[in-house]
Amino acid sequence: MRFFNSAPVRLVLLLLVVYVASAGLIFSFLDYQLASTLTQGADHTLSEERNLLQFQYRDNGTEGLYRAIKSEIESEGSQSHGFRIIDQHNRITYQAGGLSLPLEKLFSGVRQMDVEASDGKVHQARVISFSLGDGLTAFSAVSMDPVIELVRRFRQTFLLTAGVLSLFGLAIGFWLAKRFRARIDAFNRNTNLIMQSGDLSSRMPVSGNDELSVLASNMNAMLERIERLVQGIRQVSDNIAHDLRTPLTRLRSDVQVALQQENPETYYAALQRVHEELEKMQSIFSSLLAISRAESGGMPVKRTVVDFSELLNELLEFYEPSAEEHGLLLHGDVAEGLLIYGNRQLLAQMISNLLDNALKYVPSGGEVRLAAHRQDNQIKVVVEDGGPGIPPEMRDKVFERFSRLDPSRTMAGSGLGLSLAKAFVELHHGRIAIVKSALGGSAFLLDLPAA
Repeated sequence: MRFFNSAPVRLVLLLLVVYVASAGLIFSFLDYQLASTLTQGADHTLSEERNLLQFQYRDNGTEGLYRAIKSEIESEGSQSHGFRIIDQHNRITYQAGGLSLPLEKLFSGVRQMDVEASDGKVHQARVISFSLGDGLTAFSAVSMDPVIELVRRFRQTFLLTAGVLSLFGLAIGFWLAKRFRARIDAFNRNTNLIMQSGDLSSRMPVSGNDELSVLASNMNAMLERIERLVQGIRQVSDNIAHDLRTPLTRLRSDVQVALQQENPETYYAALQRVHEELEKMQSIFSSLLAISRAESGGMPVKRTVVDFSELLNELLEFYEPSAEEHGLLLHGDVAEGLLIYGNRQLLAQMISNLLDNALKYVPSGGEVRLAAHRQDNQIKVVVEDGGPGIPPEMRDKVFERFSRLDPSRTMAGSGLGLSLAKAFVELHHGRIAIVKSALGGSAFLLDLPAA
């Protein structure tokens, strides 16, 4: 019973019902057309015989009439034809053929009736009556048995063929349904295994290139992304715990020391340190929230046409004192007239994070360069430096939350700047990548759609 509750099986049965119904309609139409066509052919034959007999009687009298009847019987066969001529007193004056016609009065059109043949069997026949003149009435009949036999064979052949095709189709359908169900059961088993074990590294079996294989590939891609996200969540949780443990420990120590000394000045200094640490924590959580909202598309962004050239020049001017303070050279090569449809604040934050990152890691005496120009419908931005660079194996990981190049995590920073920059780039439908810079360090390449 469970087998018949399967969707593939129900689909096979539905298709079978549709096939049987369609075949029934086609059969009814063809059966009607065949019987109608053959009956019309018999009626046409009778009409031609009527015309022939009337013509022969008019021109050649009874002798010509009898010759014509004999000729028709010889050509068509006596067992399938019958002729009778009666006078005005309903007396039979002539009769020929294997069909014995009943005494009838003149009627119009063609009738179908049962007639007895010379072999004693009753046949269905098409009968026509017509006047010859001089009070004579002629009856002509043709047997419908050949027509009936042909229609019967057609029906048998059609029903047999339809039955065989139905059984063959049903067998093939159940075989395909069984295979389809087996693959679906494999999906369900793997899915249940993943849910019960929590092992996201399991994958769905992929074989062939049909719709189920495409579904399996998409499910595998979804599992892979979920696995990466879960790993990212675990890593983020570990990094948050690591980054917040130290400031929380300092806060606890400062508060304990201030409480022990009971000195207003000590209280004030402790509160200042608490305020600074809380601001750092708040900045971390604000950045995390901004990244999550940007990646999920839930960040409300007010977009306008931004003069990107003007914005980049302002940032170069803003970071120039900081670069000089660190003993660095900051160069700019920004083309004029660069326009972007986006949010000015987020674009500024994006470039600022990249410049902050460059100024942080480039040693004194190094160089940082910001360049931007338009190519086709894209604005190409390069932020490169002469620092130590980023190893190739780390170039994708640096965009992850809390990713730091210094494993000891002793350098200032939360490890969220590049993640935030990447999120804002993608929010503006752009791309960001890292390559080796001609200055010796790293180069961040940005592709942003131009307005």
